[in-house]
Amino acid sequence: MKNSFDRLLISTLLVSLVMLSCNKPPFKPDYTNAGGYVIAKETCYADVSQDYWLVDLTYYRDTPQYGDTITINTNTYTNVVKVKGLDQRLKQIGATVAFDFKTITPNKVETTGCDVTSPLTYKLKDLFIINQFEIR
Repeated sequence: MKNSFDRLLISTLLVSLVMLSCNKPPFKPDYTNAGGYVIAKETCYADVSQDYWLVDLTYYRDTPQYGDTITINTNTYTNVVKVKGLDQRLKQIGATVAFDFKTITPNKVETTGCDVTSPLTYKLKDLFIINQFEIR
Protein backbone atom coordinates (compact mmCIF):
# COMPACT_ATOMS: atom_id res chain seq x y z
CA MET A 1 0.00 0.00 0.00
CA LYS A 2 2.76 2.42 0.92
CA ASN A 3 4.46 1.84 -2.46
CA SER A 4 1.24 2.73 -4.32
CA PHE A 5 0.81 5.83 -2.21
CA ASP A 6 4.39 6.93 -2.93
CA ARG A 7 3.85 6.53 -6.68
CA LEU A 8 0.62 8.49 -6.52
CA LEU A 9 2.30 11.26 -4.53
CA ILE A 10 5.23 11.47 -6.96
CA SER A 11 2.89 11.46 -9.98
CA THR A 12 0.80 14.21 -8.43
CA LEU A 13 3.90 16.31 -7.72
CA LEU A 14 5.20 15.89 -11.26
CA VAL A 15 1.85 16.85 -12.79
CA SER A 16 1.70 19.86 -10.45
CA LEU A 17 5.17 20.99 -11.48
CA VAL A 18 4.30 20.70 -15.15
CA MET A 19 1.09 22.66 -14.62
CA LEU A 20 2.91 25.37 -12.67
CA SER A 21 5.48 25.77 -15.43
CA CYS A 22 2.81 26.41 -18.06
CA ASN A 23 1.92 29.96 -19.05
CA LYS A 24 5.35 31.30 -18.12
CA PRO A 25 7.32 33.39 -20.57
CA PRO A 26 10.28 31.66 -22.21
CA PHE A 27 13.67 32.06 -20.59
CA LYS A 28 15.42 35.21 -21.77
CA PRO A 29 19.13 35.51 -20.92
CA ASP A 30 20.39 38.74 -19.36
CA TYR A 31 23.14 39.09 -21.94
CA THR A 32 23.47 39.63 -25.69
CA ASN A 33 25.41 37.64 -28.28
CA ALA A 34 27.21 38.90 -31.38
CA GLY A 35 29.70 37.42 -33.81
CA GLY A 36 32.40 38.99 -35.87
CA TYR A 37 35.85 39.02 -37.36
CA VAL A 38 39.08 40.10 -35.68
CA ILE A 39 40.37 42.85 -37.99
CA ALA A 40 43.19 44.67 -36.16
CA LYS A 41 45.05 45.24 -32.91
CA GLU A 42 45.96 48.43 -31.15
CA THR A 43 49.60 48.92 -30.25
CA CYS A 44 49.79 50.93 -27.06
CA TYR A 45 51.48 49.01 -24.25
CA ALA A 46 54.81 47.23 -23.86
CA ASP A 47 52.73 44.44 -22.25
CA VAL A 48 50.81 43.48 -25.41
CA SER A 49 48.25 41.52 -23.37
CA GLN A 50 46.87 44.94 -22.31
CA ASP A 51 46.18 46.09 -25.88
CA TYR A 52 42.70 46.24 -27.39
CA TRP A 53 41.68 44.13 -30.39
CA LEU A 54 39.24 45.39 -33.00
CA VAL A 55 36.31 43.22 -34.04
CA ASP A 56 33.86 43.86 -36.88
CA LEU A 57 30.50 42.51 -35.63
CA THR A 58 29.07 41.55 -39.01
CA TYR A 59 29.22 37.74 -38.84
CA TYR A 60 25.51 37.33 -38.11
CA ARG A 61 23.17 38.94 -40.64
CA ASP A 62 20.79 40.77 -38.29
CA THR A 63 23.30 42.12 -35.75
CA PRO A 64 22.30 45.59 -34.50
CA GLN A 65 24.66 48.48 -35.15
CA TYR A 66 26.78 48.46 -31.99
CA GLY A 67 30.03 49.86 -33.36
CA ASP A 68 31.35 52.33 -35.88
CA THR A 69 32.49 52.34 -39.48
CA ILE A 70 36.25 52.63 -39.98
CA THR A 71 38.74 52.11 -42.78
CA ILE A 72 41.98 50.21 -42.19
CA ASN A 73 44.44 49.64 -45.06
CA THR A 74 41.77 50.59 -47.66
CA ASN A 75 39.28 48.06 -46.20
CA THR A 76 36.06 49.52 -44.78
CA TYR A 77 34.40 47.81 -41.80
CA THR A 78 30.91 48.77 -40.67
CA ASN A 79 30.24 47.63 -37.08
CA VAL A 80 33.57 47.78 -35.26
CA VAL A 81 34.12 47.69 -31.50
CA LYS A 82 37.24 47.15 -29.45
CA VAL A 83 37.70 44.44 -26.84
CA LYS A 84 40.18 43.64 -24.11
CA GLY A 85 40.78 40.20 -22.71
CA LEU A 86 40.52 38.38 -26.02
CA ASP A 87 41.51 34.74 -25.62
CA GLN A 88 45.01 33.95 -26.85
CA ARG A 89 43.64 31.48 -29.44
CA LEU A 90 41.54 34.26 -31.00
CA LYS A 91 44.28 36.88 -31.21
CA GLN A 92 44.83 36.61 -34.94
CA ILE A 93 43.59 38.78 -37.77
CA GLY A 94 40.74 37.04 -39.58
CA ALA A 95 39.63 34.87 -36.64
CA THR A 96 35.86 34.50 -36.37
CA VAL A 97 34.61 35.05 -32.85
CA ALA A 98 31.35 35.16 -30.92
CA PHE A 99 30.81 37.09 -27.71
CA ASP A 100 28.30 37.05 -24.91
CA PHE A 101 28.18 40.53 -23.40
CA LYS A 102 26.04 42.82 -21.28
CA THR A 103 27.69 46.15 -21.94
CA ILE A 104 29.06 48.23 -24.78
CA THR A 105 30.11 51.74 -23.88
CA PRO A 106 27.66 54.33 -25.21
CA ASN A 107 30.52 56.58 -26.30
CA LYS A 108 33.79 55.92 -28.09
CA VAL A 109 36.75 55.14 -25.85
CA GLU A 110 40.15 56.64 -26.52
CA THR A 111 43.09 54.55 -25.35
CA THR A 112 45.44 56.63 -23.23
CA GLY A 113 48.61 56.09 -21.21
CA CYS A 114 50.48 54.31 -23.98
CA ASP A 115 54.06 53.37 -23.17
CA VAL A 116 55.37 52.44 -26.64
CA THR A 117 56.90 54.64 -29.30
CA SER A 118 54.42 55.55 -32.05
CA PRO A 119 51.27 53.95 -30.60
CA LEU A 120 48.46 52.92 -32.93
CA THR A 121 45.06 53.38 -31.29
CA TYR A 122 41.45 53.74 -32.40
CA LYS A 123 38.60 55.71 -30.83
CA LEU A 124 35.79 53.11 -30.76
CA LYS A 125 33.13 51.75 -28.41
CA ASP A 126 34.35 49.14 -25.92
CA LEU A 127 32.55 45.78 -25.66
CA PHE A 128 32.92 44.03 -22.28
CA ILE A 129 33.21 40.27 -22.82
CA ILE A 130 31.37 37.78 -20.57
CA ASN A 131 32.12 34.70 -22.70
CA GLN A 132 33.93 34.28 -25.98
CA PHE A 133 34.04 31.51 -28.53
CA GLU A 134 35.67 30.70 -31.82
CA ILE A 135 33.16 30.34 -34.65
CA ARG A 136 34.04 27.40 -36.87
